[in-house]
Amino acid sequence: MRNIKHTKSLSNWKAEGFSLIELIIIMTILGIMIAASTTRIKDITLNARISAAINQITTDIDQAKTISMGMRKQIRIVFDQNNETYTIYENGNLYNDFPGSNNGVVSLIDNNNSDVDITSVNFNGSNAITFTKWGNCLQSGTVILNNTRQIHIKNLTGHWEIINS
Repeated sequence: MRNIKHTKSLSNWKAEGFSLIELIIIMTILGIMIAASTTRIKDITLNARISAAINQITTDIDQAKTISMGMRKQIRIVFDQNNETYTIYENGNLYNDFPGSNNGVVSLIDNNNSDVDITSVNFNGSNAITFTKWGNCLQSGTVILNNTRQIHIKNLTGHWEIINS
């Protein structure tokens, strides 16, 4: 005689879902993953803001040098660490028409760089860099942002370089 096995059919099987303990474990794991990723995303966005601020400052330095040579006028950039701004002067007067400025003042806070801090500015003991009417840079020095990135500007040429601390 033939031996017949009886098995339960899939239609009789009941799906009961997740237990409360399983849901709590899954929610805990998801919470840990979300917390870890938001910390990393914050670091990435801060680095992007610092890079954007560096691009703004270095572009304005290059533009100030170009304008000084083209218009045969002295251009001076004065940094204000307390307000996270810098102001551009033309022959000692506020340069209201400097591109990208608000009446000669460029604010790092206004450009979605709210976490960017001008930590230190030193141009031979001053907070200003000056380009002569021939485009020569009179001071060499450093602008430090968030204690991590440095913009070094060289005397005479106005050439700058970025150093990550």
